Amino acid sequence: MTPRGMRYEDAYAKAHPFDKLIDGMLQGSMVRDTVEIAREAIDQRIRPNIIINNRAGGNAPLIAQKVARSFMQCPTPISFHADSSNT
Repeated sequence: MTPRGMRYEDAYAKAHPFDKLIDGMLQGSMVRDTVEIAREAIDQRIRPNIIINNRAGGNAPLIAQKVARSFMQCPTPISFHADSSNT
């Protein structure tokens, strides 16, 4: 939820008031790791749930957009067929 190596209090202070992305705060590895984990889950027919926090980079909706763009640009075709028994 916070950048690796950053204390909660420091991340909160740096990101507040959570209305924009903060230069240098959002670690690209966090986005890549999230996409990789989501891809792996889908490959295993598991529906991933991703929780994004403002403290990861300043603004959760903008971080979610970055994750979604990265996910959609991944080279491996992904298809998820929901199994009605899992709902």
